Amino acid sequence: MKRGYIILIGVVVVAAAILMFLFRVNENQVTVQRMLDFEQAEPTSQVVWEDRESIRAFEYAFRFGKQMKGKVDIAAPPYSVILGDSRYLLWISKSSEHGNFMKPGDTGTLYRLGKSSTKKIWTLLEDAYSVSGSGKEGADEQVDGEQQITQSMSPSPIIESSTPIPMQSSESPNNEVLEPAYLESSAFTEEEKPLIELINLRIKYLHEKKWDDFLNLYTDSARKSREGSSGITGFTITSIKVEQPIAIKEQKSLFEAVVQVSEIRNNEDSSGSSVYVFHKSKEKGAEWRIADVD
Repeated sequence: MKRGYIILIGVVVVAAAILMFLFRVNENQVTVQRMLDFEQAEPTSQVVWEDRESIRAFEYAFRFGKQMKGKVDIAAPPYSVILGDSRYLLWISKSSEHGNFMKPGDTGTLYRLGKSSTKKIWTLLEDAYSVSGSGKEGADEQVDGEQQITQSMSPSPIIESSTPIPMQSSESPNNEVLEPAYLESSAFTEEEKPLIELINLRIKYLHEKKWDDFLNLYTDSARKSREGSSGITGFTITSIKVEQPIAIKEQKSLFEAVVQVSEIRNNEDSSGSSVYVFHKSKEKGAEWRIADVD
């Protein structure tokens, strides 16, 4: 009887030690920045939390994240998180049921956050950046002629990327032959046509699984972030239309265009929304390239 009691106490002590280890909080602060692409952070977007509850939310989220299987066609991350000596690229939005993250240098390996962790982290980000879906709650601030977004603004379409979606097979569920849909360029202005042509080429190369041609449509930084992948499994966009007027604006060092479309992949029942972001340098003879697809 006494021996059994001692064993029980030992088990309880070991279990308590394991739980304390798993649910420990190691760091003193967590730092978040909004991202323009995989390497460039948005100026003046850094936010630091030093309270224990906020740090715990981030630590638990990354510690208990589950690795996802398969490859993903991934857009640039909307957020970068620094926690102690570790850095994470974070994909999360108001509509995310599960956020996702990746460790730099380990591209191709994606982790999923739990529902509770996703909700807690989004609440912290929402409070910090005054995020309200895809809309803006204030006016953009002009700095040296280039549009900047202060911490009181919601993220712009270029950095408010949706949760990455695993790439789908180009075969439909009933094995039917899929034909890609394209945008009719003649319906657009001469200034807009190069953007439409890039979208159509991306649709074509995804359908045909032409990885090298697909990469050549992107800017240097966007292409570099994708070159570590072994390729794309491909899918077919079977319906597409432009949802809003195309926005083209001049920045300090380049031109930027945004095209929002609704599309259906592989003849699925429901459509999704994508935002294409294009960049063109101000050098003579420069051409438009895709900077991001959200």
